[in-house]
Amino acid sequence: MIRAAQLPGYSWDTTGRVEASIQALIGARLAELPARAATVAARLREVTGDCRLVAVYLRPDSPDAVVGLCERLASTQSARERARLHHEIGRLRFARPGTAEVSLTGDLGQVLTGAGDRTRAYVPDPGHRDMIGSLLDDFGTGFSDFVESQHEVPGPNARLRQGFVKSWRLPDGTRVISKRANPAKPGRFAQEQFAYRAIASRLAGPVTFGRDRRLQLAPLLATIRDGASGHVYAILQWVSGETAESMLLAPGEHASLLRDYRDLMDALLDRGILWGDLSPRNILVHGPVHHLVDFEKTQAPGEAPVSHGDRGAYCRGQIGVEELGVLCPEDAVRTCLHGYLDPDTWDVNAPGPVPFPPRPEVTAVLAGRGVTDPDLGTYNQTDRQIWQVRSPDLDPVTGQPRYPGLVNFRVEHYLSCAGRTDADDYDRKTTEILIAGRRHGCFDDALGAVADAVDEAERQFVVAEVAGLLAGNDTGPVTAPHAAIRALVDRIDVLDTARQDPGTFRSACTALGKEGR
Repeated sequence: MIRAAQLPGYSWDTTGRVEASIQALIGARLAELPARAATVAARLREVTGDCRLVAVYLRPDSPDAVVGLCERLASTQSARERARLHHEIGRLRFARPGTAEVSLTGDLGQVLTGAGDRTRAYVPDPGHRDMIGSLLDDFGTGFSDFVESQHEVPGPNARLRQGFVKSWRLPDGTRVISKRANPAKPGRFAQEQFAYRAIASRLAGPVTFGRDRRLQLAPLLATIRDGASGHVYAILQWVSGETAESMLLAPGEHASLLRDYRDLMDALLDRGILWGDLSPRNILVHGPVHHLVDFEKTQAPGEAPVSHGDRGAYCRGQIGVEELGVLCPEDAVRTCLHGYLDPDTWDVNAPGPVPFPPRPEVTAVLAGRGVTDPDLGTYNQTDRQIWQVRSPDLDPVTGQPRYPGLVNFRVEHYLSCAGRTDADDYDRKTTEILIAGRRHGCFDDALGAVADAVDEAERQFVVAEVAGLLAGNDTGPVTAPHAAIRALVDRIDVLDTARQDPGTFRSACTALGKEGR
């Protein structure tokens, strides 16, 4: 068997099992091809950072013209020419010129609520109308298949996403990002598009904040409803930068970055903008410029500055614990949100109702305990418990920072990717397991037991994606690794059932931890 060249991009898997499995999959196909195919495949993987073009090149059903373009892309030294060829490969595979009736409109609502076979596009900048119109005419009814075949935009905490956010190239090689409406969140995408338009108007012109920083929105090129598939996409221009989340996860001092985060937040609040998903992953930093993306939960009810009281309620929502709290030590969060968020004032004996919008993670845990109408004291106590088990700490073995709260995210994420409708409840169970681990003196074992299982699910998902690509599935969802998902669910259920008894729980954590090793 011809061995594939070592693939970059899988160094996160310290077990080496992902690379070995993918090497075997690609190597099996290379064994049927001339020796030079291994060199081309390795180069394609190197320059694209993804296995998608490798799979297209190696599949036996790929037309000679597509194979030839792949070889040209692998051999050229020009990044611009590679980008153009990347688009041309997609066009050759999916374009069906003249097969779609296309209309461009200045009415966003018409695109978001439209029906029928007509493809509609809202293009806010008249300078982009010809380019968008030509793109849709060229691809015709194949536009959605082209987009769905493109490279996913992964996050630092999930190596595989659900296919909603893709990166691809326009005919001239310009890189764009597309986001597809998620049918599991009805109305959310439309809200985001209208919010973007309102915010873009309010932030028109140069916006500076803090220490001569600049605030910009990622430019929206078009909102498109594809008549053939019914999918709706937002197409945004790619912007350079590193996410604030990646910067916070990197070693080093983060006080300056968090100061910028606070200044940015205040700049938005001063303009009456409640950006509900002010997550560090949605802030792209490039020098002094901070680009914002993702406006699903954003509101701009008025131009008057948000009141101090409402700012405190805002930070008691997702911002404090669920966004900053899982990435930064508690002291850093307190400093960043000083004046808005102070856990020392959370009275665990306070009577009366919760005076601000409750956070879903807290209400889910309380509902699991049979509390559906908590008083403020009970809510405060539960919120404090959750923060204590989601806050970063140091791994007792390596001494390196670890992020327990991201385990919750990955449990919910991969169960959702597997199509499980109870993914949110397993997020809740994971939180309760971590709280029990803290209470029973076995937090490290409890965290490790869940993390080991979700790590294995992730590894198998990534391998399943590459196997699917090589088999010709580059437009549909990844086939879930059901055994690994079942093992993850079973492990969480065992620990959740055992958590009420300290001895039983500690034994279960120890036993499951040994299985993981």
